[in-house]
Amino acid sequence: MLRTVEQYLESLNDGREIWCLGEKVKDVRTHPTISSIIRTAAMDYVLPHHPDYKHLFVTRDQEGEDINFLLTSPKTHEDLLRRRECYISGIRHNAGGVLVHCMGADALAAFTVTANVMDKEIGTHYGENVEAYRRYLQKNDLAITGAVTDVKGDRSLHASGQKQHKDYYLRVVDKQKDGIVVRGAKVHISATPCANEALCLPCRTHGEADEDYALAFATPLNAKGVKLLTVEPVTRTYGEEAEFDFPRSSQLQPTECLIVFDDVFVPWERVFMCGEWQYSQSLAYAFASFHRLFGTCKMIGKLEVMTGAAALIAEYNGLEKNVVIRNKLAWMAMITDSVTVMGKAACLDPEKEFGADYIIPNRMAINSSKYTYASNFHQMCQYLQDIAGGLSTTMLNYRDWKNPEIRPYMEKYLSAKDGIPTEDRVRAMRLIKDMTSNYYQIDTIHGEGSMAAQQMFLYGSADWKKLKSGAKRAAHIDGWQDDPTYGKLLNEKDHVKMPEVDCSYEAVSGYVPK
Repeated sequence: MLRTVEQYLESLNDGREIWCLGEKVKDVRTHPTISSIIRTAAMDYVLPHHPDYKHLFVTRDQEGEDINFLLTSPKTHEDLLRRRECYISGIRHNAGGVLVHCMGADALAAFTVTANVMDKEIGTHYGENVEAYRRYLQKNDLAITGAVTDVKGDRSLHASGQKQHKDYYLRVVDKQKDGIVVRGAKVHISATPCANEALCLPCRTHGEADEDYALAFATPLNAKGVKLLTVEPVTRTYGEEAEFDFPRSSQLQPTECLIVFDDVFVPWERVFMCGEWQYSQSLAYAFASFHRLFGTCKMIGKLEVMTGAAALIAEYNGLEKNVVIRNKLAWMAMITDSVTVMGKAACLDPEKEFGADYIIPNRMAINSSKYTYASNFHQMCQYLQDIAGGLSTTMLNYRDWKNPEIRPYMEKYLSAKDGIPTEDRVRAMRLIKDMTSNYYQIDTIHGEGSMAAQQMFLYGSADWKKLKSGAKRAAHIDGWQDDPTYGKLLNEKDHVKMPEVDCSYEAVSGYVPK
């Protein structure tokens, strides 16, 4: 079943316990700041019904009923490419904002892959739970988020070794006949206020002593004991004023929550890992690979707008033909396209390491894409600010523009190139100021995993044996011959028959070219 926007909005009025700026929120749909992210998330229920996007977002289940494609698991590279196009289309519509299905869909895909492996290797039946839960999501067209990052406490200690208390990582505190009771917290969880359910999984590898923390499950966000503490709003303005002064960030607030699980009961049929610590790494890695695919899609929307804003303000300032400006624009375009191409490559060359029946994006390619934009984002901001000039920092705001006593001075002195309306230049400057703010820079660097996490994946995903074999072959050191890539290479000495040449020292040292 595909829900309408109205049905989706009504489902959020579910009695959940959610807090913002120290006050309990009565209705997320009417809250001054939270309602902006609800409106953005609702686009997930607009696009599947639109004739231009239905072919992307809608597929059919085994009974022939329409369902959201993002609630299926990728089995081919075509599935990954389609998933990528869904994300890119949604992000472009939402002005770089969050898709309410993204983290949840990535968690669901990771559950599928890891349950498949556990069932085959140790005889569990988590795969049945995952598929039954998937059908439930599809039938009810629920909005889902992935709750991954634990608060961690003392980061030098493992989950079970924490000193102040044992709840820095989400854990099982009781196992009952009908289910389990969990306690702890998850943090940085995007799209929480606009989701119906949270899909929870470990954020790191756990050892045997941490088996109570090797935990994966799904819960409604209005379940007893779930408390949602939203982050501070990025801006405190609303409506037209917010769109003028903060055209991007006003659509993203507040998306993240600290989710507290205060002894929450979870039925066994909604549990997808409980104590199988040996597979916590597989689950965390599978999620990271899927979610970094989304991260690169999210950044395509950001980078396109930033690069476009730089070109636009260069034109408005009359500097579009300046060679220094063009060189900076060329670099920004290169980074934007590199991230796009590497993300696509991750789908075209997927991996099946975690399970024979399901695939994940290529880890080397997807982490390279993520690292490329994260490590270059500050330079993107610097170039954008350089091209815009100081006005991107000191540009007057919406209330000034709307004041009839002030506006004539703004019209006269904030104009630049002939033929460009002053309002257009003011709006472009406000966009640049918004997109190079601390919020965007921190979110871009740490969203979908920090650069340190990408470096860990890149090192672990590199084929060092092949790379060393290439070096050994080039240096004529034995040990490369058994490598599947370099060992198959032809040796010119075996295939190119040359006349015999005296290569002795005496012959070579006495040779003088004519």
